[in-house]
Amino acid sequence: MKPAFLILMLAAAVAATIIGGLADATDAQIQRNQADYDLKILQRVIKDPALTLIKTDPDSEHFELWSATRRQGFLLAIQTALGYNGTIRAWLAVDETGSITAVSTRSHQETPGIGDIINSDASWLDQLDHRNLLHHRFRLKRDGGDFDHVTGATITSRAYIEMVDQGLKDHAHRFIAGDPDERR
Repeated sequence: MKPAFLILMLAAAVAATIIGGLADATDAQIQRNQADYDLKILQRVIKDPALTLIKTDPDSEHFELWSATRRQGFLLAIQTALGYNGTIRAWLAVDETGSITAVSTRSHQETPGIGDIINSDASWLDQLDHRNLLHHRFRLKRDGGDFDHVTGATITSRAYIEMVDQGLKDHAHRFIAGDPDERR
C-alpha cells in the first residue's frame, strides 16, 4: 500500500475517534439542557408552585396535579403528526371538571415566523384557557368550531386545535362521566 493511503486512513481513524469522543462528552450536557427546557415548559403550564406532580403510571407521560389534600387536575402529554412540517408535542393541563387551565408546546417543527403561533409563550394559545368538551367545539371557526386560526398557518392552527380536542377526548374518562362525543 502507498504511504499516502495509510496516512489518509490513519487521519480518518483519528478524526472518527475525536468526533465520537466529543459526542459522548457533550451528550450529558445535551440531556441536562433538555431536562432544564422541559422543566421551564412545565412551569409555564403549572402556574401554582404549590401543586405536586404525581405520576400514576411509570410508563406514561401523564401526571395528576395534587395540592396538599386533594387532586386538582391532570397534566397530559399530547401530540399530533398533522402539523405542517411534522409532529407537534404539548402539555395540556386540565382541572377536575375537564376545563383547560393551560396549554404549552413542548416541541414542533413548524415554519419559523408563521408557526410561532404555537410557541409556548404565544398569545394565540390563550384562547384555549377555560374551555372544555361540554361547552366548546374544538375546531376552527372556519370549520364550524369555536377557535380562531392564523392566516398563513391554518394547517398548524387546525392541527393544534384537533390535538387538544383528541387529548381531551382520550382522557375524558378521568373527569367526565359518559361519552364526550355524545355531549355536543
